[in-house]
Amino acid sequence: MTQAPKVVAEADLRVGLTAEYEREIAESDVLAFAANSGDFNPLHVDSDFAAHSRYSQRIVHGAFQIGLASALIGMHLPGRDALLGSVNAHFIAPLYFPSRVRVSGEITAWNTGSRAGNLRVTVSDLASLAPASEITMAFTLQTTEAEKLAVPAPPSRPLETPFFSSRKEKEDGDRKIVLLTGASGGIGAALLPALAEQFSVLALVHRRPLRERPDHTVEIQADINAAAWEQIIAERLDGRSLYGVVHCAWAGMPKGGLLQSDPRLIEQQLAFGTTHVVCLARMLFNLVGSSGGRMVALGSTAGQHKPSLALGAYSLAKSALEDTVKLLAPEMARKKISINAVCPNFVPTGMNAHADDLQIKREQALIPMGRSCEIEDIVGVVRYLLSPTASFISGQSIVLSGAQL
Repeated sequence: MTQAPKVVAEADLRVGLTAEYEREIAESDVLAFAANSGDFNPLHVDSDFAAHSRYSQRIVHGAFQIGLASALIGMHLPGRDALLGSVNAHFIAPLYFPSRVRVSGEITAWNTGSRAGNLRVTVSDLASLAPASEITMAFTLQTTEAEKLAVPAPPSRPLETPFFSSRKEKEDGDRKIVLLTGASGGIGAALLPALAEQFSVLALVHRRPLRERPDHTVEIQADINAAAWEQIIAERLDGRSLYGVVHCAWAGMPKGGLLQSDPRLIEQQLAFGTTHVVCLARMLFNLVGSSGGRMVALGSTAGQHKPSLALGAYSLAKSALEDTVKLLAPEMARKKISINAVCPNFVPTGMNAHADDLQIKREQALIPMGRSCEIEDIVGVVRYLLSPTASFISGQSIVLSGAQL
């Protein structure tokens, strides 16, 4: 009996919406695909040939995996009304058979006006949980006969206005767009006016609103820990590409060693240095233009350069951030996106705003250059890393140590 495709309503589609299914892949499935496609490459159908290859055994066709992704988009998300526009596939590891796979998808872009979006699909071998392929599929929604006959309702006012909602913002349409997280925090707030001199800035804030909003800036209130914040960003972009991300948001700087830290606190800190960095990178990867983009994450010398026992969870997370950036760099490079970390020494602002004169002097005494790292030092490096001149620098941690070992 043929399974009926699901129908995800247009009103329910949003960035971050997911679906998945599992299925077995038997030898008969691969041989049937070879017969239907005409692809009898011995690496897929000849056991003896495959045994002497670098894979040691037969593997599933890449196009077979694209077919699995097609089943997800046509049967599950968005389902019946989806029309496939384009496919971009990346094969990460060989997929052997017989096997059981999980095919999972996530909406990474959705534009209500054009009824178009992107679905990122991952095919994973359940035995190892390792991804075999990552497939991005662009789709549109077809108009059904019922929709053609329906009388259109008056458009409702969107919850979030598009990024270019005013005449002045439309005149700035040639500016590249940069997302700044933690825009109301110490270093983020200091970076904002500098970024707004050159870019149109989406300033992401959580509990604390912006004290001042420079020109070319749109304030967005969203919790990076919560679901659907990517959808808010996508709606504000209103179909425009995203050039860059500057990640300054952080969950404080808790004191204490790792043994005395609450596991939930450690997980929270690690999320800002790992999971959130990956989510931001993924969003940029999906929304960047053809000319590429930039991502800069704010680290610390308290990470890998000079970890602090008194700031165990913070140091661990900042150290993990540097590794996350390094691992993301080769993947981001596929779309000409560079990603780097800027790791300043003690800065007497932001999380250190309450440091007294004695503490500041103690920190300065340890720095060969005889002064603390200043906001201007960070601004200069961030500006450089966002510039075309820095297009070949990626996966690096730029340490602002003042020559301190």
